[in-house]
Amino acid sequence: MKALKRTWRAESWYILFVIPGLCLFLFAVVIPLVMGVKYSFTNWDGVSQTLHYIGWDNYVHAIKDSDFWRALTNTFKYAIILTFLVNLISLLLALVLDSFLKFRNIFRTIFFLPSVISIVLSGFVWSYNYSKGVPNLFKLFGVESVTSPLGNPNYALWGIIVIAVWQGIGTPMIIYIAGLQNIPSELVESAKIDGAGILHTFWHVTLPLIAPSITINMVLVLTGALKVFDLVYVTTNGGPGFSTDVLSTYIYRASFASHKGGYGTALSMIFFILLVLVTMIQLRIFRKKEVEL
Repeated sequence: MKALKRTWRAESWYILFVIPGLCLFLFAVVIPLVMGVKYSFTNWDGVSQTLHYIGWDNYVHAIKDSDFWRALTNTFKYAIILTFLVNLISLLLALVLDSFLKFRNIFRTIFFLPSVISIVLSGFVWSYNYSKGVPNLFKLFGVESVTSPLGNPNYALWGIIVIAVWQGIGTPMIIYIAGLQNIPSELVESAKIDGAGILHTFWHVTLPLIAPSITINMVLVLTGALKVFDLVYVTTNGGPGFSTDVLSTYIYRASFASHKGGYGTALSMIFFILLVLVTMIQLRIFRKKEVEL
């Protein structure tokens, strides 16, 4: 017991280094979360100081709100397609750029650069490309009827996905390259000596060993895609005809444009629970797959 007390006296000053982080977590996460739960049960308009408790009305209204379900559908559609495309393309690029390709470091830099650019700037640049650059390019080949996909309700979401893929492949590509470089070369050489082809080697040697990288990238890309706001806001603002309206833009519009702060907070709570559930389920599935591989 005395030894424990001496250890505590000698080491307790380390707590001083933890206090700033704990305070930041408390004021930036815990307190806003508790206040959000409180406001979600009120009819707060986002401005007034008085709150009127209305129970579960905001949550019941969200379940019956067709606009909420449309935004939720668009969010998951965007996130699932983007997660698949980003991981597929970044893995293919990593396989190519991990080989003995000439100027591979230059190509790595080129493919990584878009991820450094601001999302807002990317949105403005691609909006201009869609409206001016792409139509002018097709005019050189005699095609006059090409217009921006961002103005078409049937293609606007796909136009945003193209921008997100262009900007989002850099970081996953680097993670995949790091995973590939940790594979012992002896295993690959042994597979080749045993007569395994490229696809067979990839499926039975490379893929199981980069499973942790796949898990990291899938979780990071999916959770980031579910929380998308800035790219949609600067390109379409949820239009045309709410065809690209996602949960974050719908929450923003409900909270500030419609002055329904209580309802917007309730939507945020639902969104938070969905993110936690999706992340936990995804981690559970991919961790299980890692063991199976």
